[in-house]
Amino acid sequence: MLSDLKKRIAEADAVSFDVFDTLFLRPLSDPEDLFDIIGEKHSIAGFKRLRREAQAKAFQRMQRDGKREITLDGIYDCLDELPVPASQLRDEELQLELALTIPNPRLIDVFKETLAQKRVVITSDMYLPRAFFDELFRRHGLQPPALFISSERNATKRDVGELFDIVANDLDVEHACLLHIGDNAISDIERAKEKGLATYHYVDWASPVKTTGGGASASLASNLYRVLERAPARGTFAELGFRFGGPAATGFLDWIARKSREDRIDLILFVSRDGHILERLASSLGAGQLPEYAYFKGSRVAFTMAATDDANFDSQIDFFLAGSHGLKPFEVLERIGIEPPADSVMDDLGLGAATTVSDANMSRMRDFLSAYRATILQACRRNRRGLLQYLIQAGVKPGMRVAMVDVGWNGTTQEALDMALAKLMDVQLYGYYLCLNESKECLRRKAKLRMDALFSNASIGASRVTRVYENRVAVELFFSAPHDAVIGYQPSFNGSVGVIEDPGRSAVDHHAQVSIEIGNAIADFDQGYRALCRTIGVKPDPLATAIPLADFVERIDQDALRLLSSVENFDAWGSSRNQRVALSTYIVT
Repeated sequence: MLSDLKKRIAEADAVSFDVFDTLFLRPLSDPEDLFDIIGEKHSIAGFKRLRREAQAKAFQRMQRDGKREITLDGIYDCLDELPVPASQLRDEELQLELALTIPNPRLIDVFKETLAQKRVVITSDMYLPRAFFDELFRRHGLQPPALFISSERNATKRDVGELFDIVANDLDVEHACLLHIGDNAISDIERAKEKGLATYHYVDWASPVKTTGGGASASLASNLYRVLERAPARGTFAELGFRFGGPAATGFLDWIARKSREDRIDLILFVSRDGHILERLASSLGAGQLPEYAYFKGSRVAFTMAATDDANFDSQIDFFLAGSHGLKPFEVLERIGIEPPADSVMDDLGLGAATTVSDANMSRMRDFLSAYRATILQACRRNRRGLLQYLIQAGVKPGMRVAMVDVGWNGTTQEALDMALAKLMDVQLYGYYLCLNESKECLRRKAKLRMDALFSNASIGASRVTRVYENRVAVELFFSAPHDAVIGYQPSFNGSVGVIEDPGRSAVDHHAQVSIEIGNAIADFDQGYRALCRTIGVKPDPLATAIPLADFVERIDQDALRLLSSVENFDAWGSSRNQRVALSTYIVT
């Protein structure tokens, strides 16, 4: 596309660039989302609507007075009395526009090259004053070319294109030798053609992303990607991580910070693998935003094993067999860290390597696990001792308020840790989740455990929670870690603890690399988003910031689906030598 544009520029005597959505972009779903930022800052309910109404009144006055364009001063003259002076709101809008209007990283170099070769002008339909554009170019170190701004010239592109006549006359150039580059099919292309100009319809591939509610924070989080100088390549895990994992992790972490203060938490355990990126980002929060925290390698498997003893063994058999259909019998033991009997023994039991777990042999599997009780319980005791040492190593002490952080979905991991803690140490355990699906099992756990989530029926609605849960595997990919799933602990006499991990039962070698790529992109988002919010004086809303993830899982497109299909056997618990399962298999479209 740019090669064709450069060819058109070479053929022209003079070149005119449009400004907004062409030479400059805003990291917003809609330019008017800027009004939400002002309204939220001053707690002015419905300020976007009031600002729109003022602009409509300004147009009416413009037409009454026989003028061609409105001005920013004229708009704020039409704003009804508010708790904040209109002049202050006007000045804040100007400053926000300057902060949020950023050179288009895909076009700005072409503009610089053109400046060195041709006569260049800026032609814009805009109510902002000429001084705004002078400052905009100066701020970004750009040579300010001749400016043709509708609010200053009292002429527009959009109506009959008379602003183009002014440009051509001032430059003393034939209309046909003047190339205008812009994004608007009517004002930039159709009207320019009507005036005899050469035109180039510039359509940026990073078009504004609309969000499903969320206000200013969601708008900024969804569109920061558009203005990056070095954006992740399209169609990569880094792109998905930046655009969707980044907003989710940043919003979730801000929510965790707020909840931990409300609950007077003493220590946060970012449980693996979901907590890996969150613990990494925790240092980006200001001092005092979080209590003490640690990355805690654990899982439902590790905690359940630690919680299992002779008294509750029989009731845990359902857990040992959960999701085992399609696995080889000895793989059921491998995934809980148990060395299986010799092949000859398994063959004699009718559960050899050629056998696949199914309904037909499920009763036999139950009998086998019961018979193998002593060996399994030995591993459970080892895990229990190791977990106690690991808790102490992480700084957990009796009487503490401890929050464990998990992505979701039903509180099973928290319930397992709570059961294990009951045998080890008296602490008040809280569960902080990205999303709880509020199923019957989840509600049962909420009745006895302290559980809260950023995404819930109350915050985003039951239908959206259901959709997030349906595509939970995609969400878990964003929060994965570059290490294998933790399934147990190995205690020692010196107090150090070895962590036992499960690599799964299929040779899939790029999970760690995918996790690193996504994690780095999430960290880049977090840094860029927080810097932007500081620059414009916005305190991000945690829920709104995370909304892009909910939007993504509601409508995963085909490009993302193809990328997700390259990840196989992502879930170690359900992996088997018998098959390779693409992550996309679990996606509901």
